[in-house]
Amino acid sequence: MRSIFLALALTVAAAGGARADDSLLREATELPGFVMLRESGAPGLVIAVVRGDDSLVLGFGETEKGNNQTPDGASLVRLNSITKVFATEVLAALVAEGKLRLTDTLQGRAGGLKTPAFEGRPITLLDLATYSAGLPREMGEAPEGVMPRAWPTRADRWSWLANYQLPWAPGTVASYSNVGFDLLADAIETTGGAPYPDLLRARVTAPLGMADTGFSPSPEQCKRLMVGSGLGAPAPCVDTHATDGSGGLYSTGNDMARWLRHNLDEANETLALSHAVWRQRQALPAAIGFDESGPMAGLGLGWVIVNADGIRPTLIAKSGAGVGFMSYIAFAPGKGVGVFVAINSASFSAFAKLTEGANGIIANLVTR
Repeated sequence: MRSIFLALALTVAAAGGARADDSLLREATELPGFVMLRESGAPGLVIAVVRGDDSLVLGFGETEKGNNQTPDGASLVRLNSITKVFATEVLAALVAEGKLRLTDTLQGRAGGLKTPAFEGRPITLLDLATYSAGLPREMGEAPEGVMPRAWPTRADRWSWLANYQLPWAPGTVASYSNVGFDLLADAIETTGGAPYPDLLRARVTAPLGMADTGFSPSPEQCKRLMVGSGLGAPAPCVDTHATDGSGGLYSTGNDMARWLRHNLDEANETLALSHAVWRQRQALPAAIGFDESGPMAGLGLGWVIVNADGIRPTLIAKSGAGVGFMSYIAFAPGKGVGVFVAINSASFSAFAKLTEGANGIIANLVTR
């Protein structure tokens, strides 16, 4: 088996000064990473694993099919919907600073623009952050020729929202929505008094040293972007500020290892808000679109909570898919263990194996 790994030219990169030579993490990650790559059919895979003070970033396969270049911790990937839980961390930070409340209405943060209500029940920021605002997954199909993740613009979605009729009362049914999180980022931007990417940088990515995580990659960063395949791929490396709340973020394995360790900080009050269960599945009449990593038990601010099952601990997780990539992040609260994985292929048939493999690594590293 070791010879197979060598043939695949597996590489290892340190993440943020962590111990890349940690033998336990390597032993727990190499075979599952190899299996996830093979079962996904993707050209390449990047995985970051954190356990306590140790972290490891591994790359498998190729950054583009046939180029013989193995990805590493500096390879740029698309996070897709993992972007949402960055937005909710900024939201939680503003709540902790006293600049807004989760019960504030979207109308009150809309800058005078019209928002819908259902029989007098308005949309709140908490509704948006828990997928329960009564909004659809998408506004519709993007206009022809528009770059992926560069639509809808802020003007597009607010024009659409003014004429949208809610199908049920906000705060009741949970149904996955992308446009809802872009509206949430708009509300955060209005409250914060600065462009949303600047607020994200100031409150999350810059303090953590996540220099490769953002919406406007430089030419040098674009050269490091893995080439996507499958659904919606390949796609140019373009500015994705238009979908900065729902799916536009780029990042790297090294940066995501830093963010994983950050999310495992039990003393962080902002994260306590973000990770808390705000919608219990059993209290909802319906919950649609949340079971990719296991049966959803509850919803945090953007996060999906999956109850413990056998040897696998309780997980806080989020997945992402599109534009030629699939991604997944999960961690065990209170256990100090988390995993991020991304492949440069968008294939929904492969996603169950990807989450199963990542969850299995966590189960192997959490035995108490």
